[in-house]
Amino acid sequence: MQRENYYIILELSVDPPENDLEIIKKTIQDKKIEWSRLRNHPTKGLQIQKFIDMIPDIQMVMLDNDLREKEAAAAAELLQAGRETKISEIDGHIDILMGKGFISKEDVIRLAELHGLAQSDINDRIATRQNAKYARLDQLISLRMGKGYLLEDEVAKIAKKNGLDPEEIRKRIRCPIVKDDKESEDLKIRPLDKSIEKALTDNLKVVGKTSLYDFLGLPETAEITELQEKATRRKKGLSAEGKKDAMVTAGITLAGQCLTIFKTNETRIAYDVSRAIAKLSALDSDINVAAINKKIRHEYFDALTTKAMSYGMDREEAISYIQSFCEKKNYHIEAKPKKKQRVLVNAVASVLLLTLLAGGGMAWYKIHHKSVRQAEYQALITQVDAQNSADQKLLLLRKYVDSHPAGEYSDDAQGRIQKIQQEITTEAFNKIILQADELIQAGHLENSLAILNQYVEKESDPENIKTIRQNIQQVSDLMEKRDFEELSAVALSGDAGQKISIFRKYLQNHPNGKNKDQVQSLISGMSDEYFIYITRQLAVYEKSSQWEDGAGLCESYIELYDNSHSDQLKQVLSVYQENIRQEKIYAALKEKADHLGADYTAALQIFKDYLAAYPKTTITEKITQDIDRLNGLIAIENINQAANRLRENLAGTKGRFVEKNSGVILDTRTGLMWCMTDSTIAQPGACLPYEKGKEYVDSLTSGGFSDWRLPTPEELSGIYETDPAFPASANLSYWTSESYSGYSDGWQIQVTTLSSEDGRHWKKNQKNALECGAVRAVRNP
Repeated sequence: MQRENYYIILELSVDPPENDLEIIKKTIQDKKIEWSRLRNHPTKGLQIQKFIDMIPDIQMVMLDNDLREKEAAAAAELLQAGRETKISEIDGHIDILMGKGFISKEDVIRLAELHGLAQSDINDRIATRQNAKYARLDQLISLRMGKGYLLEDEVAKIAKKNGLDPEEIRKRIRCPIVKDDKESEDLKIRPLDKSIEKALTDNLKVVGKTSLYDFLGLPETAEITELQEKATRRKKGLSAEGKKDAMVTAGITLAGQCLTIFKTNETRIAYDVSRAIAKLSALDSDINVAAINKKIRHEYFDALTTKAMSYGMDREEAISYIQSFCEKKNYHIEAKPKKKQRVLVNAVASVLLLTLLAGGGMAWYKIHHKSVRQAEYQALITQVDAQNSADQKLLLLRKYVDSHPAGEYSDDAQGRIQKIQQEITTEAFNKIILQADELIQAGHLENSLAILNQYVEKESDPENIKTIRQNIQQVSDLMEKRDFEELSAVALSGDAGQKISIFRKYLQNHPNGKNKDQVQSLISGMSDEYFIYITRQLAVYEKSSQWEDGAGLCESYIELYDNSHSDQLKQVLSVYQENIRQEKIYAALKEKADHLGADYTAALQIFKDYLAAYPKTTITEKITQDIDRLNGLIAIENINQAANRLRENLAGTKGRFVEKNSGVILDTRTGLMWCMTDSTIAQPGACLPYEKGKEYVDSLTSGGFSDWRLPTPEELSGIYETDPAFPASANLSYWTSESYSGYSDGWQIQVTTLSSEDGRHWKKNQKNALECGAVRAVRNP
């Protein structure tokens, strides 16, 4: 489905892409002239003719901004792929030349000329290959340090296998080198204490590192002074972090452990020995797991060999180690079965005998009828050929077939119908292929896959379906590769939540992907890291009562792992599920109460009934808030009703008392302004001692005023005892501003009050400030 890229054919700049239309037009014109001269070339002619045929499409793509942008992106990918291929070829040549142990300056010059590169580029590739070789070399050495020393024979073997001088190997070894195992008996090398090793492993998991060297970002061959300096800087930087989360705390601990372990060569060797032992222990554990019924299948043996090689063994060593371990454990290793020979069975071709019917029985048709049918059919074909639409052609031909008996012309019409249908199918097929390829080149793989799948559902031609399915597989492979590359990037830099999310997404989208096992292994390896992430995230969710999100995280972990962490999260999940249930109950109560509209009393009763039945739940606080809110609304409603009643009564005061502002009554005789509602309406049933009464007045903002005060006894009696009087209720005792201290069984504050039992007759009394009273606030104009 691939075609040549137009940027590359026209030899236009790709980085940066050429976008000047005048330059592009001129280049196309120049190429047309060049290709016209070469169209009859004995070797290039066919390719040149193909380019000439592509000119209309080249112009359409290169002169359209969007299409040209996609073409430039595709060209950049092709050039990058070419560079990668070239690098692979260069690396192959470098590896060959390194076989003699070094690469001379003449070799560099020769490689530069051969590949058309600068000598500095060749030297950079040589350095890269050497670093890779040394990394593998260090891996070989590290694994052999598990016993605390290396033998001279091992040094010689490593040097020979890698084409290096033994002295160069010695420089990279950080433990003693002895002639034989007997000489090693005098060495006092021990691995790290198990508790220290476990602490290191746990903290490394938290920060996502494989070793202390990896944590410091230094090679295993780094000098002790360099390791100490880097550990000191790292600890200082982490300690300065404002937020001490699990990552920072683990990092500070690891930096301190680095300072201790990398303090001397002896402690460093002890750490390296522990690492090597851990690798071999892991391999031993894998062998034990694979030995089902003390038998190891040949497939498991191959997998174990591969893992041993990843630790630094060569193939022979890996096989020898595994076989030796199995002998000690009395494990049997199955041999690989021989390939079964395929028996080719020749199918007996059945011979179909055709009976030739000869002579006789043939019906005769009148010659003039045949001539008429021929003329009619010829007229139909002329009409069909004149149609531009394939659908119109099919309509005419089908109409003829349906209205005429079987015969020569009906058969021909049927053949034409099939041909047109095939042309339509082929055109649709080619269009789908082209559209899918364009989407692939533009990077829209999902869209490409969607149109291919839609086509398969509708198509009936087996060959077309087969081709489309092949294309679907190709697109699926590209998507799998893209998703795995994205996954690999997140695996290096993402947090645990991002990692698990993209790992699960990969497995969901590619259940049979070629990297499935690797992804599942990544998931298995981060159970602790993901648990730490979930624990931290759950704390955030709990603060904001995001129970659904918290339950989802718990379920995510429980689905993936079966360990002590999942047992712990199961308990958390049950709590969250109960909280979710309570939230649903609250939502139902709220909906029921809201449905009552302005009937606040009935709505209040709904919440009170539930709180009485279930006084201690996770929604108690919310229900209490709703009760307070509804009580507030009921109070406002009572105030408004009382104010309306008062307005009606004010009409009988003959204009003395008039409503100045909303909630403010003006005494036109004195000019004083009185609060329309007193404290018995604003706070029904509340007991207001004198001090609370003053606080009540200070907080008033009725009518937009904030300078309300307690009235004097004269001001208060002036509105209630002088006709026309202010409307009042019975059984009231109002505080005034007049108070004094007196002694009666101890010092007391006495306050002058104005009281009435019937709302018409008033008298002044002295009252203890601690008793209950009411407030009618006043302000000066």
